[in-house]
Amino acid sequence: MTTAADSLEFSLTERAAKRVAYLIEQDGQAGLMLRVAVSGGGCSGFQYGFSFDDTVNPDDRTFERDGVVTVIDETSLELLN
Repeated sequence: MTTAADSLEFSLTERAAKRVAYLIEQDGQAGLMLRVAVSGGGCSGFQYGFSFDDTVNPDDRTFERDGVVTVIDETSLELLN
């Protein structure tokens, strides 16, 4: 099944990818990915979350830049668009 999020793209800058790679290396856990999430924030608008994760869920899309994998769920990806 194709969703609206299938045609959406996301990218990190080269500098951001290098910084994320450094932070993952400092964590010392192999296989970590950057997870980006958007949630409703009430009166103040959306809240943006950034964390490291080692799981890809069925509704996630993955994007790679310079060896860094970013994981974003379809709803968050649509909100980022």
